[in-house]
Amino acid sequence: MSLIPVEYLATTEELTKIANSYKEEAIIKLTENGSNVTGKLAASIRVQPARVEPDRIVIPVTMLKYGDYVDDGAERGRGKQPPVQDIIRWVQQKRISVPKQFKSVDQFAWAIAYNIGKSGQRFKRARPFIEPALNTVRQQYVDSGRLAEAVAIDLDRNIQLNINNTPGLIGN
Repeated sequence: MSLIPVEYLATTEELTKIANSYKEEAIIKLTENGSNVTGKLAASIRVQPARVEPDRIVIPVTMLKYGDYVDDGAERGRGKQPPVQDIIRWVQQKRISVPKQFKSVDQFAWAIAYNIGKSGQRFKRARPFIEPALNTVRQQYVDSGRLAEAVAIDLDRNIQLNINNTPGLIGN
């Protein structure tokens, strides 16, 4: 008797919808907490293709590393300067006045980048968006029952496939 591979088509589809809802909710939370200044972090949030592993279905959601710093207020260590262009954009979007000792916004941005590279950076406060977005989406999907329904569809489909392909069972 050969084993029929188990498929989780409905479950994977529903989990992908959940991951995409999480992405949208994370962007909303970033905007609400004032962390979506340049839009770069929000634009970096990506839902990767689903992978079915032996004991779980994985749908990675990725984003720029500094999303962790924004979320938990962690430090950026010394040693690497952030891109000067990003700081120029940030200075312009925040409408920060360039101090008189600097001749241009470029020079000011370079000084900021240099200082961050030399000394590191401590975000003043955490601006959580990862867990709040997960909680919002989790509640929506737990309440809706759609994921449970998708799992039931897949279980039923896989049981029927195994019954239909097992010699000697009723109907074969």
